[in-house]
Amino acid sequence: MEIVCDTSFLMVLCYEPVKNLNALESKFGKLIWLIHPETVDELIQLEKAAGVKRSKIANLSLEIIKNQIEKGDFRYLDREELAKFETKIANLSVDSVLLNLSHQKKKPLATIDKNLMRRALKKGVDVITLKNNKIIYVHSRLGSNLNHP
Repeated sequence: MEIVCDTSFLMVLCYEPVKNLNALESKFGKLIWLIHPETVDELIQLEKAAGVKRSKIANLSLEIIKNQIEKGDFRYLDREELAKFETKIANLSVDSVLLNLSHQKKKPLATIDKNLMRRALKKGVDVITLKNNKIIYVHSRLGSNLNHP
């Protein structure tokens, strides 16, 4: 199952031990975390401008992404692929870009941002989030993405 991943979730996924990943994989198949170029840009920006701890976590996240792409657990979304789904709207936030992509590709969105989570569920996008470092799958009431390829 492919999952669109936002920056905050990705940082936690790479930094904290996450429980329940095996249960999610046994239910939905191999998990492939989709990494948007703007998410990488945000991590690079955090690496340069954030405080010491967040900067180190952003750096670690970038290293783990690179290693996991080679293993096939993560996948960069290339700009040509994204061009099919994205329309350029001036000043669109990264969160909005990720939400629209998840909706159009019918893929769950991984986030720990409560506001983004609410927006996704309201739009009909399933959400993967964390609670006490345990991964949680939240189905949208408008219709689960799981019923689609």
